[in-house]
Amino acid sequence: MLQILIVMLALTMRWLTTCRWPTLRPLLVLLAPSLLVGAELVTATRVEQSAFNPSDGEVARLTYKLSSDVNVTVVVLDADGGVVRKLAEGAVRKAGANAEVWDGRDEDNKVVPDEAYSFKIETSVGEINDTAMSNGGIVGDITRARCDRESGTLVYELPTPARVLVRLGIKNGPMHKTLVDWRPRIGGSITESWDGRDEHGLFALREHKDFNAMITYITLPKATVIAYGNDTETYREYKLGRGKDRAQKSTAASPLAAGQNQVRPTGLVPPAWARAPKVLMTFPALPEAATGVPTIRGTVGVRVDVDPTDKEYLAKDQFEVIFFVDNVFFAEAERGYLPYNFRWETEELPEGDHILTVNVSSFKGQVGVASRKVRVEKRKTP
Repeated sequence: MLQILIVMLALTMRWLTTCRWPTLRPLLVLLAPSLLVGAELVTATRVEQSAFNPSDGEVARLTYKLSSDVNVTVVVLDADGGVVRKLAEGAVRKAGANAEVWDGRDEDNKVVPDEAYSFKIETSVGEINDTAMSNGGIVGDITRARCDRESGTLVYELPTPARVLVRLGIKNGPMHKTLVDWRPRIGGSITESWDGRDEHGLFALREHKDFNAMITYITLPKATVIAYGNDTETYREYKLGRGKDRAQKSTAASPLAAGQNQVRPTGLVPPAWARAPKVLMTFPALPEAATGVPTIRGTVGVRVDVDPTDKEYLAKDQFEVIFFVDNVFFAEAERGYLPYNFRWETEELPEGDHILTVNVSSFKGQVGVASRKVRVEKRKTP
């Protein structure tokens, strides 16, 4: 009989936690806080604007509703889960509509780098509302884009705020430029500056008959905000510098699997500071001409490496090194290592200028590119 009464009492209190009686909820917070977990104390979280410029004094406003009076801790998180700023810590908030205002600065009172930021609300009874885990994470492709030669831009339409990857290259050939490397963008008409040339300005990529643009996006969660306008510090510099040892949010209470519906889905997008690797290609045995175009006769040694700041990240992943001559596949090393050296036979190439391109492609999707123009001359017969 006693067991039946206990079960009935528990069921009754669980039902009461979902009702709208304002006089009962505060009492239950005091008497049985464990029963309130999962009762959705925090609802209707949203950010009033999709983007703001803190360098110009603009602020972001987070709004949410509480079903009862409760203490809350509200923090701002960067795209990789790092704690940027505490907006409230154990602060009393009343039932109903509430708001927190963020000026776009971190705990050091410095303007945050351009990126997408989310919010986490944690109540004193253990409920966590993590806006980075609530929705978003839908992958899509942009199949229509317009290159404007006069203005030097690439224009496309985004259905909603999203993280965007724009790669430009040759169909069935090399990738020649990463124009946008998984950067956050607002929804609507997006304009990217581009002069129409490859990464190193060697040729008019846009004019090539097989030019191809690949634009992929992953939708951002709705209650995130994009900060822009910081010209003094990049997000990469921040994450590898003063933000490197910042506290990370706990994922123990997350209801979703890792990599699902996040500001930066870990299974699809590399860490936001891990850019496409900067590739270095040299001809160690050749003196460079004043124009930077080396003259090659016969066989020449080629060395491929990446910027030291990229090597540690790339070394944790498998990658391949792929070579193209004048945009046509030439050779590859499927499981590459760095630095990578090979001997290039040029006897079959006609005399004149040629472009050697290398793509360093990680198995996680990052692709770095380097191209060099060379002048091939035939050996003179005595």
